[in-house]
Amino acid sequence: FHDVCFSVRAGEVLGVSGLMGAGRTEIMQSIFGNLSRESGKIFIDGEEVTIKNPRQAIAAGIGFVTEDRKTEGLLLEKSIAENIEIANLKKVSSKGVLNKKKQDEIVKQGIEEFRVKCFGPWHECNNLSGGNQQKVVLAKWIYTDPKVLILDEPTKGVDIGAKKEIYNIINELAAKGVAIIMVSSELPEVLGMSDRVMVVREGSVRGILNREEADQEKSMILATGGSLNE
Repeated sequence: FHDVCFSVRAGEVLGVSGLMGAGRTEIMQSIFGNLSRESGKIFIDGEEVTIKNPRQAIAAGIGFVTEDRKTEGLLLEKSIAENIEIANLKKVSSKGVLNKKKQDEIVKQGIEEFRVKCFGPWHECNNLSGGNQQKVVLAKWIYTDPKVLILDEPTKGVDIGAKKEIYNIINELAAKGVAIIMVSSELPEVLGMSDRVMVVREGSVRGILNREEADQEKSMILATGGSLNE
């Protein structure tokens, strides 16, 4: 990718659209430090941050819900509690010792707040439905208190009911001031959820549309290499 320049404000949902293979995921993986980049700068709250790996990204206030929850988002053979705590060790431990009370509190809160249908905190994620697995992934990252949350295909492989619940969670996070970057292959989803829409083509940003001007036609023109000035 190249010529990538964009911003996302606190409390805003920035949708990222484009055709398959446009480079959307690669851009986000680079911001999170999971892929290396040759150049470029990242600023959070107006200050430049150094991000060369996911640990630095998390410390800077970035969370990342990956596209493939089964191989990247969850430890499927582990429980809900273990998955939520793994990204929140500072909250549930002290000097390397796990605080069982704090762990129970945060996990119970996650299950209740995200309405995860399960048999309890120690329910293995492998035995949850796709929608409930995705809720666990969201809970894991949200409790890190991110300033910026990247969502790569957040409703992929979930049913309509779970989609609606995930949309509500995204709106609630934005209302609390979290900056949301949402990558989605579903154009209606992007248009319906976003305050602005960034269209990516062949690794570069082709345009950013405000909510009022964003529609399927303009998005597809940019995604296929056309110009809105023609």
